[in-house]
Amino acid sequence: MSVIIKRVETRKELNAFIAFFTELYRDNKQVAFPLHSEEYKTLYQGKNPAHDFCEVSYWLAYRDNKIVGRIAGIINKKEQQGKGEKLGRFGWFDFIDDPKVSKALMNEAKQWMLDNGIVKVHGPLGFSDMDRQGALIEGFEKPGTMATLYNYPYYKEHLEYLGFRKSTDWIEFEFDPHEANIELLDKLASRCAQVNKCRSLQIKSKSELRKIAPQIFKLVNEGYRDLYGYVSLSEEQIQHYTETFIGFVNPDLISLVVNENDELIGMGIGMYSLTEALQHAKGKLFPLGFLKLMKALKKNDSVDLYLVTIDKRYQGKGAYAIVANDILQGALKLGVTHTETNIQLEDNHKMLTMWRFFKTQQHKRRRCYTMEIA
Repeated sequence: MSVIIKRVETRKELNAFIAFFTELYRDNKQVAFPLHSEEYKTLYQGKNPAHDFCEVSYWLAYRDNKIVGRIAGIINKKEQQGKGEKLGRFGWFDFIDDPKVSKALMNEAKQWMLDNGIVKVHGPLGFSDMDRQGALIEGFEKPGTMATLYNYPYYKEHLEYLGFRKSTDWIEFEFDPHEANIELLDKLASRCAQVNKCRSLQIKSKSELRKIAPQIFKLVNEGYRDLYGYVSLSEEQIQHYTETFIGFVNPDLISLVVNENDELIGMGIGMYSLTEALQHAKGKLFPLGFLKLMKALKKNDSVDLYLVTIDKRYQGKGAYAIVANDILQGALKLGVTHTETNIQLEDNHKMLTMWRFFKTQQHKRRRCYTMEIA
């Protein structure tokens, strides 16, 4: 039977767009299912401030009146201005293992982009760096995290068949905090603090974290500015992400480093892993998803690292050691035995040096693809 592509026009169709991922991966044991409510806040125009400067369209693929695939086309105007080229994005690209389905979806998205003057497309990406990005190409047997995409191995074959080529890769690491060179890291962190006249800021509550959140995201905007695909967050987005993630954060897994003028010059944020809870919830908070998440946030032996960055003035001066040491000490205090990093660009050597004190294993790799379409 032929594949029929329909543009998402209604809330009911958007909910179907969101739910398709859960149906496609329902029996998978690795994927950390995104909460449907959070996906809705990201994708619905009235909920996500990124829509203020992004044009977006969603499509569903049907066969025999059954959904067999989905895709989002995104035109981020801030990205275009920063790059100086007519660049588009694709994301939320999921499909059954049938090249006819993936091709039909991508052709629809490409035509929409061409109609809007786009000449080059890359992805999978979201609206911003805060969204999940990068197609998994290694590490399919490993559990995913709340912050990362998971996809079947056949996605790589489909994307290459469609004409996409590698643009960049992100890599991820895992390690046991107890196997770190704890004494050396602590010594280096103390020396760096002394030489650079900086110190770790102690955060005891989420209300304190909320107050300093604008400074955190300002540092993120500056530190991530030159990284692949990064688009600076607006004030509205900063508020949006602060409220979205504040409830998941444990103060013991945060490092905030300030200089002698109390300026924030380094930060790192880790969270208890919600993978197992999200696997059970399968996108729904109720009836049992909420209880699983609350349990995972209360006591957990696994931690996922999310945002880490250092002010450019302090890079190469040991500031990463302070951040790494703070989070390590917090993880040990909480009895954590497994830590997983967020995605890091394979050529971001300054960031990669942060893990030299840990016995890490690179266990995942994901890829951003690109293609000229005009």
